[in-house]
Amino acid sequence: MIVNLMLCSFFSVYIGTSRLSYPAAVKEGQSVQGPPFRKKLARNVRRAFLLLCAPVYLWPYFSREIGAEYNVGFFRKVRLLWKMYRNRFRIVTASGFLDQIVMVAEILKVPKSAKGVVVECGSYQGGSTTNFSLVCAMVGRELHVFDSFAGLPEPTEADKLHKCLAIKEIRTFRKGDWCGTFEIVRENLRRYGDLSVCRFHQGYFDQTMPQFQEPVVFAFCDVDLRASLEPCVERLWALLQDRGTLFTHEANHMEIAGLFFEPEWWKARGLEERPPGLVGGGSGIGLYFSGQGFFRSTLGFAIKNVKVTDLAA
Repeated sequence: MIVNLMLCSFFSVYIGTSRLSYPAAVKEGQSVQGPPFRKKLARNVRRAFLLLCAPVYLWPYFSREIGAEYNVGFFRKVRLLWKMYRNRFRIVTASGFLDQIVMVAEILKVPKSAKGVVVECGSYQGGSTTNFSLVCAMVGRELHVFDSFAGLPEPTEADKLHKCLAIKEIRTFRKGDWCGTFEIVRENLRRYGDLSVCRFHQGYFDQTMPQFQEPVVFAFCDVDLRASLEPCVERLWALLQDRGTLFTHEANHMEIAGLFFEPEWWKARGLEERPPGLVGGGSGIGLYFSGQGFFRSTLGFAIKNVKVTDLAA
């Protein structure tokens, strides 16, 4: 009960606080109007609903099986969760807190006997990187971080506009967007994470990925552009262990989700006869209430060579 109250309290703070704001210009002297009453009411209802659902979201993370092989029990999980929560206010991050809880739980699920490293493609200012480093230190795995540390490359014509149909938005990209310098990421890791487990690969993905040879047990791609995702998936999927998971942070982008359903792309690269599909493709896995009658997020995942017996276990 005490832990439940603690979790509910910090969820209420988290839900009401955003650590990432998109650029917006406000002229000097211009007043900023708050949202209308109905929008405020709808927002508060969504927050309350998510708060009530907090135990459901956290149940898998706190289950005894997750982390047991690494001797990561209940109290170590609470400490890890508290550090992750505090980092939300220390580091500007592009991924949500629930997103990170889901992925950290997935890393804790990986059998200890599985050989391989954790990979993150696209670190921005190191928000998710820092929290991944904490769990990697607990499970004794290296975290390989791939990023240009100079923002996005020049988008191709196909990547200049992305359709997010679930939220009825169009996303646009420019060269240099989402830039987090190496110095910023490294300092955040030093102060709030575990720098000793991190290995950095600086450069655009089409330059750094072909040289990577380590077996992989978990991968997270937050790369925004289809042209950036392709070299990551092509290399990482070949290195990913069977039943390993590859997450993408742009599952609600139709241009990104479509890659995981295109037979010709996968066959041409000798990866799969049939594409793996993407759980959450088009709207993301159901973490946040959309206000349109369904749950959504930006997070989705694919599992390599999953078998019927795995699903029945």
